[in-house]
Amino acid sequence: MLAKEFLIGVGAMNLSLSKKADYVVKAAISLARAYDGDRYLKIREVAAEMAIPRSYTPQILDALTQKGLVESRAGKTGGYRLVKSPEEITVLQVVEAGEGSLWPERCALSDGPCRWESVCPMHEVVSTAISKFRETMASQHLSELAQRDLLLEQGDLKIPDDPHRRGDPFREFAIRSQVSVALNQSQVISSLNSEEGDWLSSLMVNAIEAAIYETSLTYLFPEVGARDRHLNVNLGYFHSQGDIVSVPMTIEPSKSSYDVPQLIANLLVIAVAPSQVDCQLVGRFIFNPTIFTGPEISGPESLANFHDKLSEFSSRIADDFLAVFARVVVSRVQGSSLSSHSRR
Repeated sequence: MLAKEFLIGVGAMNLSLSKKADYVVKAAISLARAYDGDRYLKIREVAAEMAIPRSYTPQILDALTQKGLVESRAGKTGGYRLVKSPEEITVLQVVEAGEGSLWPERCALSDGPCRWESVCPMHEVVSTAISKFRETMASQHLSELAQRDLLLEQGDLKIPDDPHRRGDPFREFAIRSQVSVALNQSQVISSLNSEEGDWLSSLMVNAIEAAIYETSLTYLFPEVGARDRHLNVNLGYFHSQGDIVSVPMTIEPSKSSYDVPQLIANLLVIAVAPSQVDCQLVGRFIFNPTIFTGPEISGPESLANFHDKLSEFSSRIADDFLAVFARVVVSRVQGSSLSSHSRR
């Protein structure tokens, strides 16, 4: 827990949230962004919005439900929503839904002399620090986190002078790919959202397989195509801003799939003409750390070369995926149009 790490951590002090609390806060932000008093979000929408593994998302939402911050409803129109306005929920409530109580259960100094039986010399210092910490979190509201997230999405939030490091540059590879589609924006969005996006799974599998052979990485993925070829696709709710519709997207291996990278991205559908859109895939691929343990990767030079190889691999996947996406969307729309005409 955060408070326990603060008090009894070994080595460098770790004030970061636990993985569970991390996901709980992210899920709460997602629900706050969508809050209108009536709308329910699906599990896959929350997973896509905040890049939470879909298999773990129900447990995260359940933690918020148990604390009375979220309610669920079954059925096609059901899902999860906040029980009250984000302005009425504090950050402390959300964090403690994931961490448990942030008040320490034991003394900051342990195994002291007998005169420390009831209280230690650090008691007042730590108690004051934890009290201020809790007060700060209690004074901030979920609505403020959601607003900051919106500003970050729009690129309007000033980066602080002391930003924290995020991610692992040796596992995460940024991608940006673009393709033009001769359809209007609504046609692309409608096609993308059909089948809840599951049809994108086979496109990504094929793109990964093609990129593996194009970059000669079969030694890393020897079982490509030998197991279940399905990947989990999660699409978030669609964000509209002017001529741009942004769709948060994660595509991740299922437990039975071969070990392939996870995609965390936004698909931007940009209207550039009445019957033309530009589709941009912007995000990153995250690789399992076990691929860095092979005998072929030893020493800084080999690691650098391997890093470049994975960067090229990631870009190839994104380009192949988006190119096929464009062709399939056009085919699906044209097929739907022909089917509609034949019924008349």
